[in-house]
Amino acid sequence: MKLFMLTFMILITLSNSCQSQDKTEPIVLSYSAQTRGFQLGIQLENNALEVLKNNETKNVELTNNQFAEIIDLVSKIDFNTIKSNLSIEDLAVDKAIKGEFSIRFKNKDYTFDFDHNNAPKSIYNLLQTLQNFTLLEK
Repeated sequence: MKLFMLTFMILITLSNSCQSQDKTEPIVLSYSAQTRGFQLGIQLENNALEVLKNNETKNVELTNNQFAEIIDLVSKIDFNTIKSNLSIEDLAVDKAIKGEFSIRFKNKDYTFDFDHNNAPKSIYNLLQTLQNFTLLEK
């Protein structure tokens, strides 16, 4: 009976530790957009967030809830359907701001270039959420 209880306790402990490892998805995200009068840079590595906007830098450590929200947003993005939408002609006449987006999530790398003002909606929402997290920091 003692052997059964000991085995049962070990299995429960291992099960819980494996579950908590699954919940923390490693993520590395980088975004930059810049033109003569505008600059935006977003760097996220797991729960460490840095946002540079027009020469003002804010660093934030995301809470578990904020990090979970980011993982949820990223999980809903179908990176295989996103296309780069940058026009060379628009860049040449400063009609567009080039946005460079890269992310490493679930051991896969994705990189896109697009018009910052015409970003895919799912990526736009993700970038806005990240920027909003720095506004909450006091």
